[in-house]
Amino acid sequence: MKRNIRIVFPDLGYEEVEIELDVSLAPKTVEAILAKLPVIVNMNRWGDELYTDNTSIVMQVKENSKTEVSELDFAYWPDGNAFCLFFGPTPISEDGKILAYSPVNVVGKIVHPNKAKLLNKIKDKMIVIIEVSEMLHRP
Repeated sequence: MKRNIRIVFPDLGYEEVEIELDVSLAPKTVEAILAKLPVIVNMNRWGDELYTDNTSIVMQVKENSKTEVSELDFAYWPDGNAFCLFFGPTPISEDGKILAYSPVNVVGKIVHPNKAKLLNKIKDKMIVIIEVSEMLHRP
């Protein structure tokens, strides 16, 4: 089952990025995320990764956790109780691999790859709203 959420950037004229969550990747993590949305939190940048400050979602379960991720992946970071968006290399990436700082539970992907350009505009401590999207999943 797939569910959509969105990340809204008030400082950028309420632009948004839609994320498709895939329950089959990490069912407990997705359930915990959906139960706590919406959240308002600061976003930070680390290379071409965006990550939030600590959220109210506390889940120490490492569910299919990994450090090597794919471009446009959306993940939950159990060590930081935070979300991560990967749209390119991080400072520790090597050999063309995108590497997270420590293991993350990948739970979905950015729906529209062209929105990755928007992510380049994000600066540290920019407030974002992460909420369930009312948009229907499109095949």
